[in-house]
Amino acid sequence: METDVSLQLELLSTLSGALSEHGLRSRVRDDVNGLAVETDTPDVYLWVFVSFTGRFFTWNRGSHQHPIRDIPGAARRINTHVQGFHVLGGDEQ
Repeated sequence: METDVSLQLELLSTLSGALSEHGLRSRVRDDVNGLAVETDTPDVYLWVFVSFTGRFFTWNRGSHQHPIRDIPGAARRINTHVQGFHVLGGDEQ
């Protein structure tokens, strides 16, 4: 079941708002149907997408996912991931 692009963008926009509550800056990129979450490294982003099934947010090349029905939980997990990324000086996107 493929998720409608406008629904994907709406979900990512809502997630962006939830991430801002954790002090993370992000922006929806409709050209790639993804959410670019800023890291401490200039021009390096953690990319978040909605899975093909429309059931999960996915990031880190698909190795992490969280149900879309739990946006606050997804925001907490992404925040933890980005904070770990900062600590490691990460080079993953």
